[in-house]
Amino acid sequence: MNKLFFSFLFFFIVATGSAQDSCNLRISLLTCTPGSELYSIFGHSALRVVDRSTHTDIVYNYGTFEFDDPAFYSKFIRGKLLYFLSQQNFADFQYDYQMDNRGIDEQVFYLDCRQLEEIQHFLFNNLQANNKYYKYDFLLDNCTTRLRDIVEPKADSTMKSVDIPEARGMTFRNAIHFYLDKGRMYWSKLGIDLLLEKRLTGK
Repeated sequence: MNKLFFSFLFFFIVATGSAQDSCNLRISLLTCTPGSELYSIFGHSALRVVDRSTHTDIVYNYGTFEFDDPAFYSKFIRGKLLYFLSQQNFADFQYDYQMDNRGIDEQVFYLDCRQLEEIQHFLFNNLQANNKYYKYDFLLDNCTTRLRDIVEPKADSTMKSVDIPEARGMTFRNAIHFYLDKGRMYWSKLGIDLLLEKRLTGK
C-alpha cells in the first residue's frame, strides 16, 4: 500500500496578476498541516488542478512512495528513496485528511491561460512511467521544492517568493528539531541527527 511522506520548505509562493475569465483551468497550491505520525510531521504540499472543460478536479502529489521498505527512514534521510508523482481526485484527497484531522489551506495561482496550460501539460508529461520517479532528497528535492520548480519558471515575473520570518537564520537541523519538538517527537531527534550526519559526511 502506498502512503505519503510530507516534507517542508522555508518559503512560500504567492502568485499575482490576473487570470483570464475565459480560461477553463484553475490551479492552486494545497498546504496540509502536520499529522501525528513521524512520516507526516513536516506537513505536505500538492497542486490542485480544476479543469472545467473536462469536469475534473485532480490533486498532483509528488510525495508518494512505497512504504513497505524496511530501510525506509534510512534511505529517506540519506536521499536514496525513490518517490513518484501520483494523482487523486480532490474529494478523495480531502476526505483522507479529514479522517486524520488535518487541515488543508489553498492558495490560487492567478496566472493567464498560457501559464496555467503549461503547468498542466508539464504535470501530464511527468505522470508518464518514464518521468514520474525521482530520487527524493529530504532537504533539497522533495514534494514541496518540486512544486516551486514547476510553477516559478512558468509564472515568470508574476511570481514572488517570500521568506518565512520564523525561518530566518535557521539551519536545516534547527528547523527539523522545531517540527519534531512541536509534534512531541523528542525521541526521534537523535536518530535523524545521526542519519543526517552520515549523509553529509558520506560515512
